[in-house]
Amino acid sequence: MTLEQELAQLGLKEHEVQVYLAILELGEPSVGDIEKQINLHKQLIYNAASSLQEKSLISIHEIRGRKRFSVSNPAALEENAHARLRKAQELVPLLFDRANKKREADKVRTYRNTKGVQQYYLDSIRKQAEKSEVSILGVNSERYFEIFAKDSISYERFEHTRLERRIALHLLLFGSEEKEIDLNKGRSHLDLRLFEETIQGPMDIMIWHDHVGMLFYGEEPYILDIIGQQTVVGFKNYFAIMWKQATPVNTIA
Repeated sequence: MTLEQELAQLGLKEHEVQVYLAILELGEPSVGDIEKQINLHKQLIYNAASSLQEKSLISIHEIRGRKRFSVSNPAALEENAHARLRKAQELVPLLFDRANKKREADKVRTYRNTKGVQQYYLDSIRKQAEKSEVSILGVNSERYFEIFAKDSISYERFEHTRLERRIALHLLLFGSEEKEIDLNKGRSHLDLRLFEETIQGPMDIMIWHDHVGMLFYGEEPYILDIIGQQTVVGFKNYFAIMWKQATPVNTIA
C-alpha cells in the first residue's frame, strides 16, 4: 500500500493527500510552489489546505505578505486518528441503542455455522453495556472452545473487547471441575459455578442486556437469538434460581 493510500485510509480526501505530501516535501511552500509540484489548480489547493488546517494537520501563515504552508507536527495525524476512534467508540453504543428502540419486541434471529456464531458473540459483546454482566447457562467450556479456539483471532477479539469494556461473565456449566479450571484459568472478570456432569444440557443460553441467545452445538452450530426485555427478565430469573444451587469454582491461577 502506498503512502497516498495509507493517508486516504486515515480519512484524507484525494486533494488533501496531494497537498499534505507536497507541503511535507517542500518544507514551507507558497501556493505557487505547491501548484508546480502537483499540478493542481490554486483554488483546489486553497480548499484542501483550509480543510487540513481545520484538522490541525498543517499551519498557514504569511511571510512578506505571501501565504506559506507548513506541517509543524506530523504526529498530528495519529492524534487525529485517535480522536476519531474515541468519538466512534462513544457513538457506537448510542447507535445500537437507537437501533434497539426501533426493533419489535421478542424478535427472533438465526445465526448459522461457526463463523456466524463467532460474529454473533463479537457483535453482542460490543453492544453490551460497559461494566455489565453476561450470564451463560452452558454445556461445558470444552465445547465452547471448539468454536472459539484460544489461539484464534475471534477469541482474542472477544476477550479484548470484554475486558476493555469491563464486562463480567457468569458461567453456569456442567463440566468437570478439573477441566473447567484448566480451560478458564487466568480469565479475568469471570465467575464460574458448576453442576454435576450427569445433568448435561443440550445447548448454551446467553443472557445479554436486551436479548437472549441459544447456542445449539453440532456439525453446524447455530444460534437462535430472541430480542425483548420480557424474555431477558424471564431468563434472568431462571438463571438466578439455578445459580444458587450450583457449586462455586475458583479459576484464579
